[in-house]
Amino acid sequence: MNTLRFAIRTLLIALTVVLVGVVAACSAPAEDDNSSSGGEYTPVTIEHEFGSTTIEKRPERVVTLLANWTDTLAALDIPITAEFVEKGYAGPNNHFAWTPEHDSEVKVVNSLAALDISEIAAFQPDLILAGYTGDQKNYDRLRALAPTIPVMKKGATVDTWEDIATTAGRIFTKESQAQELVDETNGKIEKFTSDHPNAVGKTFTFAQFQPTGNIGAINSTDDPAAGLLTQLGFTLNPKLAAEHTGSATRSPISSERIDLLDSDLLVAWTLGDDSVYQKVPGWDNLTAVKNDTVVYLTNDNAPAFGVPSAPSVAYVIGLLDPVAARM
Repeated sequence: MNTLRFAIRTLLIALTVVLVGVVAACSAPAEDDNSSSGGEYTPVTIEHEFGSTTIEKRPERVVTLLANWTDTLAALDIPITAEFVEKGYAGPNNHFAWTPEHDSEVKVVNSLAALDISEIAAFQPDLILAGYTGDQKNYDRLRALAPTIPVMKKGATVDTWEDIATTAGRIFTKESQAQELVDETNGKIEKFTSDHPNAVGKTFTFAQFQPTGNIGAINSTDDPAAGLLTQLGFTLNPKLAAEHTGSATRSPISSERIDLLDSDLLVAWTLGDDSVYQKVPGWDNLTAVKNDTVVYLTNDNAPAFGVPSAPSVAYVIGLLDPVAARM
């Protein structure tokens, strides 16, 4: 088997690595004149962490390896040939609640961290929208199949929802549609902060709780989930921000330092076992628990935060609205 090993570092994988290692859908706007279905195509060059990729002709067989690309292409009414999803972490029936309806072949794999490259090749892609590939070697193996877009921002593990949208617009000659999508999403963010002025500036913690008792929490706004919550007006828990060192955006939390989780808002995820919460020392004494300002995530919706896309932002706002109203 020719296996392509790399971590598609969604929030799921990244948090799990830390823990193991250290302890509204929107309708598509009107098409551009030079649409994805016809017209002369001008080559597009996309800068990214490994240099640049030039797309010489209009992509017609697109494979996505990360949900933010899938969501965005679906929102822009761009055809997808195949999308790879991880078993158990792709939403009910392998479709996230916020992903716009679209047609594609859904390839369910046991792990996005160990893809068989032959499975990707079978779709004869002319563009691979990959996201995080781990290293140059893995990227090179993908680009040998077709032009590949890894993470665009150097040092990042997931690109911002804005960059995904505008880049999709450039590649598929739907720039005005993409800008409309960005503007519409920013409008929803502005409405959220306007509707909940008392929540603006409140502190937040985003943490994952393992059945083993291990806990990991985000310590930097460079993390995509924290970046999105910051856009929505919240402030990263300063006690966790003080834990940030080097490039690691997540910190292991020992049972003796549960105080580090104390904040106005707590976004919590257990990978499916909610009984874990009651095993956390001092859980009932946390401010967010006492004030009923905890957002309890499941495997079906955590990627809305961790791999944000324009469509997932509206979904996140829907989860946060009732909590923000209590602040």
